[in-house]
Amino acid sequence: MDTTSVATGAPDFGVFGQLGNYGPAGLAVLALGYVAWIFIKRHLAEKDRLKEELIKTAKKKTRTTKSK
Repeated sequence: MDTTSVATGAPDFGVFGQLGNYGPAGLAVLALGYVAWIFIKRHLAEKDRLKEELIKTAKKKTRTTKSK
């Protein structure tokens, strides 16, 4: 455990905490990383939604062709 975070009460963010030491460039990297994370998360959620929709559509087509 990091003793400096206990003494100061500040959380330890590891590598990301050190980016703040680089001033505006470090903060810009943090912001870009956060935005990229949001877009990746949104893309994965959309991919899962489309996959579920495709499965439901395939099941409906299978049922209608079997009943004919």
